[in-house]
Amino acid sequence: MSAVARAHPTLAAFTLAYLAGFVSVGVGIHSDLAVPYLVVVSVMIVVVARLEERFRLGPGVLWALSVWGLAHMAGGIIPLSGGRILYNASLVPHLVRYDQAVHAFGFGYSALACGRVLRTWLPVDPATPGPAVLAALAGMGVGAINEVVEFLSTLVLAETHVGGFENTGWDLVFNMFGATVAAAWLVRSWSPPARQSTGVTPPSRLIGVAQGTRCETGAVPQL
Repeated sequence: MSAVARAHPTLAAFTLAYLAGFVSVGVGIHSDLAVPYLVVVSVMIVVVARLEERFRLGPGVLWALSVWGLAHMAGGIIPLSGGRILYNASLVPHLVRYDQAVHAFGFGYSALACGRVLRTWLPVDPATPGPAVLAALAGMGVGAINEVVEFLSTLVLAETHVGGFENTGWDLVFNMFGATVAAAWLVRSWSPPARQSTGVTPPSRLIGVAQGTRCETGAVPQL
């Protein structure tokens, strides 16, 4: 994780600044969600940093995921009138809430991150829909894990502003929307990674070694 911070010092400073800022605000207004949200975003940061070290997600994806963390912290901590929080705000009346926009953005970029990982293991060129669909499904899977975390939080916290069944359903819909947009982008941009940049050898790359000669998939080694 420290290697990622050294490679992206501005991003690291930005992320630490908003974490410290929102936690300070949350403590100042006695928000019960400040610490839980800090824990969730911190875990996300650790996971993303590990993926960056291994698979090179790229600065664009890293910045987007960091902005997602900021939006998540803001949504859970910034208070609104009537005992609501920013996550309850409506961006487009009767159509899109802040919560739903954050879901579409965040899990769309989660799908892109999953695509970067899959690109290492499935170096398909030219692009085919298959890997992009897998990335979208993986992104939606991350979104489903988020819904599980939200459900568990309702069991231990007095007030979470999570909402009921309808809220969960719309969250999943917007997760799917974001992941689908990401998949469409992946189909257009898919390219095999430079093998030396990841340090990971995909399982489809080699099927054996014979007398020091690497055997490519489908090839017969010369003995």
